[in-house]
Amino acid sequence: LRHADRVKIACIAQLVNVIAPIMTSDTGCWRQTTYYPYLLTGKFGRGTVLETRVDAPTYETKKFGAVPSVDSVVVWNEDREELVIFAVNKDLSEDISASMQLKQFEGFQVLEHVILEHEDLFAVNTEENPDNVVPHTCDLSKTESGTLRMVLKSRSWNMIRLGK
Repeated sequence: LRHADRVKIACIAQLVNVIAPIMTSDTGCWRQTTYYPYLLTGKFGRGTVLETRVDAPTYETKKFGAVPSVDSVVVWNEDREELVIFAVNKDLSEDISASMQLKQFEGFQVLEHVILEHEDLFAVNTEENPDNVVPHTCDLSKTESGTLRMVLKSRSWNMIRLGK
């Protein structure tokens, strides 16, 4: 989404099995953890991608040096009058508190905060346990006095929808 001004279409190389969001066997199929961000981004990531500036803690990488612990993109859906924030907290141990000024979105409130998380970073969904890692709603975001305040739990993918 962040490059929507240049990239007009995106595809998933493997739709089924291997590295895919949908896994199959001779007896059934199940959704892998990566399925849910694709589902929710496809459903709610429609509209105008807004330029997003993030001021977040950083961590060191060998290839890129210091990189932000938070990666996010914001989408304005004018038809639905919704502002949708997609954010990943890449910090392995710390929750990150964040805020966002809503000056151009007066009266907007949190409609829902959906989080995909698991205490085991290597947890997966399996045929025997297809709902091991699934998104759920939480109450980690609120608006007050024109400011959105949110908590992004460590190792989590988040979707925060705002509207009137």
